[in-house]
Amino acid sequence: LGNASLIFFLTVDRSYDTKKGENMKKTLVVGLALLTSSAFAQSYDSSNSQMNNTDYSAMDSRNREETGSRMGDNTLQLAEAGSRHMFEFNIDSILAAAISFDKIKTEGQDSDNDTNYDLSLNYFYGVHPNLQVGFRFDYFKGLGAVEDIETMGLDVGGYWNFDEDFSRALFLGGFVGAGWAQQFGNDASRDDLRTASLSVGKRFPLDHWGIKHVTWTPELAMKFINSTTDESIDYQQSLQLRILQFSVLF
Repeated sequence: LGNASLIFFLTVDRSYDTKKGENMKKTLVVGLALLTSSAFAQSYDSSNSQMNNTDYSAMDSRNREETGSRMGDNTLQLAEAGSRHMFEFNIDSILAAAISFDKIKTEGQDSDNDTNYDLSLNYFYGVHPNLQVGFRFDYFKGLGAVEDIETMGLDVGGYWNFDEDFSRALFLGGFVGAGWAQQFGNDASRDDLRTASLSVGKRFPLDHWGIKHVTWTPELAMKFINSTTDESIDYQQSLQLRILQFSVLF
């Protein structure tokens, strides 16, 4: 528009140079006003386009990246490094794995060959600065007090810690599980079991004694066992003070 206006007013100026100076002045003023408005409009549109295409898009991109980063941090927030993994040693879940091949001979009877399996595992992972989740697994197959027995149990649950430093934390625990207890021989029976437990405890690091990554973990627990088949037992409740309990954090 600016170029067109300039050509138009130059043409008018050449065609009517015989007219009075006042008309020429008016024409020039109007032409300059149009040229100025056209140039201003082009400058405004150009600056607006640059802001829309560059500044705002860059700001939106940065905002999206920052928001995504914050969301990612919240999603992937875990326990402190060095204490995300944990094993326990207690009366319910002593880390063990043993297989024994036994040959037993009693007076007046033929010898008996048997294989005993004893497996006990547990593991916990810090999925949050205050929360550990994990499992306990126990399996035994072998000679019991009188007859051969087979037992299996799997508990899942976790601990809520009141300190982000798990090695010094007061904690609450909760677990649910299932399993069975099978007895063979003359008094054969099988109980399908359901278990639950609640506990409270405290961890004390053993760094002062030069023992790294190990904590003394006394715990008071209430455990419930219920049989759905009622063969040998109906239910069992026990209150356990786990004094000799230790945890390994790494």
